Amino acid sequence: MIHILLVDDDLNFRRSLVIELELEGYRITEAENATQALSFLEKCQSKGSFPDVVITDVRMPEIGGGEFAILVHAKYPQLPILVISAFDLPEGLSGYPFLRKPFKIDEMIGAINKICSNKNNLTEVER
Repeated sequence: MIHILLVDDDLNFRRSLVIELELEGYRITEAENATQALSFLEKCQSKGSFPDVVITDVRMPEIGGGEFAILVHAKYPQLPILVISAFDLPEGLSGYPFLRKPFKIDEMIGAINKICSNKNNLTEVER
């Protein structure tokens, strides 16, 4: 079962996406902001068990999703990140997979599966 860390400050959007993804068989951990998500990832590190992918919105209070993605990549480079936003992808994030809101659930599922498939096909040297 693919485990996803979903980071989005919009409770209604986050909850509806969680419901749809859980119905598709994914395991979801929710965070309403980057600070919560970073705390969760620190706990994951101590347990040695990370989510398979992080999905983050770009525009969030405190630490924005762009800054969050860069922080996560620097600290946990093995962890794939999918960026979502109703706005254009900010400069500096062009290397990250991106979905523009609103998107269809099939687009999200396709992006998640592609990311996880690519992650699982990496050799140990590439990790």
